[in-house]
Amino acid sequence: MQSVREFEGQVSALVVGDVMLDRRIAGHVDRISPEAPVPVVNVRQEHCCAGGAGHVAASLAGLGCRATLAGVIGVDADGQTLREILSQNALLTDELYAAPLATTISKTRIIAGAFQQLVRLDREGSREALTAAAAEIAPRLLSEVANHGVVVLADYDKGTLDDGLLRRLIGHCRDTGVPCLVDGKKHDFASYAGATLLAPNQMEAERALSRRIQGDDDFAAAAAELRERLALDTMVVTRGPDGMTVASEHGVAHIPAEAREVADVTGAGDTVVAVLAACLAAGWEMESACRLSVLAAGIAVGKPGTYVVHAAELDAVYRGLSPKVLDWAGAKKLVQAAQQHGKRVVFTNGCFDLLHAGHLSCLERSRQLGEVLVVGLNSDSSVKANKGPTRPVISHDHRAALLAGLACVDAVVIFDEERPEQLVRHLAPDILVKGDDYTAAQIAGADFVIGRGGKVVTLPLVPGLSTTRLLESQRAT
Repeated sequence: MQSVREFEGQVSALVVGDVMLDRRIAGHVDRISPEAPVPVVNVRQEHCCAGGAGHVAASLAGLGCRATLAGVIGVDADGQTLREILSQNALLTDELYAAPLATTISKTRIIAGAFQQLVRLDREGSREALTAAAAEIAPRLLSEVANHGVVVLADYDKGTLDDGLLRRLIGHCRDTGVPCLVDGKKHDFASYAGATLLAPNQMEAERALSRRIQGDDDFAAAAAELRERLALDTMVVTRGPDGMTVASEHGVAHIPAEAREVADVTGAGDTVVAVLAACLAAGWEMESACRLSVLAAGIAVGKPGTYVVHAAELDAVYRGLSPKVLDWAGAKKLVQAAQQHGKRVVFTNGCFDLLHAGHLSCLERSRQLGEVLVVGLNSDSSVKANKGPTRPVISHDHRAALLAGLACVDAVVIFDEERPEQLVRHLAPDILVKGDDYTAAQIAGADFVIGRGGKVVTLPLVPGLSTTRLLESQRAT
């Protein structure tokens, strides 16, 4: 079985296109303005990340690929912010051109509560300035193609990739044998002819064909028609909750969506494109690549904001495991993303050997204290150190899977120490929870959390329920 981990350090991608700054301003609404009938947002958090072609590049880096991002920004504050964000990713190389006459493209979303988008503010500037600046760097872009395993053209139709530059880049990729994947938003797909793969969504495909597409048979015909018309190796039409349809030299296949709770669809298309690009560069068979991209999209839409799917969580899902079981690095990213969006992160821990109703009660009440619940799980060696040589009864992999199956649990992280002091310091949650058989002074990480302005909560246990008592009762019979 192929592994997502093979992308790490092995795939090099060049991403060219419309680079954007995505800004989310989140807060609460509890009144209407006296000045006009509009909600007043009490701002709690502001978070910026790379959007557009920048999100595609960040998503490739999240998979462990080495990504080079090329495009145009303005000589302005948003452009500087974007550069600072990109500089924090060791796998992402910034090849952006700051053009004096251009404006950095930005999208600012005002969010109420957890997910409700009230308004979006776009700043795009001059389309002509972007096109002129991109023409200046075209020779450098063409020279970079041969240094990468795949090229992604992220065309949001803002002006960076005009028809002429698209044709030059696609033609050069063909000449050098480098796969070229296009995520294009132009109404006319003619500029994308000759690409290795084109991946529009349903609305974009309907617009290009000037007709509605309904049902699997119609999607199959539409994908095949566009593939032939544009001389593509592969045509992929993404269909949201219905998955995707892929037409290639091997025929047409329908890939079902991965059913997940949807929190935010922002950037899900970029995730699909990034995964397909990584797979193309790694030589994956196309249907397997599409199935992996659907799994990645399922993870992305379950997270708020412009979320970057990471190799560890995608690999877990690909191997049939829960994406909620994270390593320390993945859990840290989850916590940081949640806190940046104004969410309170709750942490609790335990052995959870023989999961029972007492555990469930504590976990559900813990989740009610915030918006995200992370559970630290003692590894098998840690349980032995705490409980003795006859424990655990159930291995940590299986205990983690059981916890991840609970709706109230957002992430499970395994730790080897007897107490999770280092894990608490690593994650820096807002609220720390244990049962009331502990005092605050006995809870690992309590001083650290309180010192950061967080709080420690003890919850009453369900009388008579504990794994030790259940095991003793079983032995007595």
